[in-house]
Amino acid sequence: MKKILFLLSATMLLLSSCGSIHDFSYFQDTMAGDVNHIANAAQAVKIKPYDKISIMVTCKDPQLSAIYNLVSSYNRLGQNSVSAGTGYVSFYTVDEQGDVDFPILGKIHVDGLTRTEVAETVKNKLTTAEQGVKDATVTVEFANLHVSVLGEVKSPGYISIDKDQFTLLDAIARAGDLTQYGNRKNVKVFRKSGSSQQTYEVDLTKFNEVCSSPVYMLQQDDIIYVDPNKVRARQSTATGNTLLTPSFWMSALSFAMSVAVFVTR
Repeated sequence: MKKILFLLSATMLLLSSCGSIHDFSYFQDTMAGDVNHIANAAQAVKIKPYDKISIMVTCKDPQLSAIYNLVSSYNRLGQNSVSAGTGYVSFYTVDEQGDVDFPILGKIHVDGLTRTEVAETVKNKLTTAEQGVKDATVTVEFANLHVSVLGEVKSPGYISIDKDQFTLLDAIARAGDLTQYGNRKNVKVFRKSGSSQQTYEVDLTKFNEVCSSPVYMLQQDDIIYVDPNKVRARQSTATGNTLLTPSFWMSALSFAMSVAVFVTR
């Protein structure tokens, strides 16, 4: 009888840990020393219509640079401005043509440019303007750029883009990682392009596939969705406890052990 009880206990322990390590481990195809190619490794986030950005001009003469900065003494625009030490710099909203209306210089086309390229464009225009700033330093920051992370992650929601290269792994980390019910082999990324939206699938258990994916480097407004795994899917049934679930067999074995103990007394 002791052998039977031992066998039942071992079986219960096995079932309780029946989730395969292959269902939870990331990057199972890589090891120390491996080199993986990153798709679009040099790709940085580019400005699109309706994005918000801040453009700050500084130089040795504060009065000269002030005429190019939309600064107020108080935050009258709420979320449409950012603190700049002595005041608040307003954000520029890129219009549907991809332009921003810059003080003195007028319309500047920024659609498709990176932060660095926008700064260089503004600086070049400042040096050639009639009231130009020869020693200008131009700083460009993102304002409302974000991606959305949904599904089986610990903290779903909007994730702000705060750097030029923002990866899929950055977004997942900011969302608190996948839950134990997240399907690591099927993470979807939805990307809008014009009037269409394309769907990509990424297997997080294969590092080479992650790095080579065209959505490894994210863009603003990308949507990341983590599918539920089979365990979560079965839990969504009416009882959540079927013949396929470990909890069912653990309950059955627990009952069998209780009966066995009672009989042997």
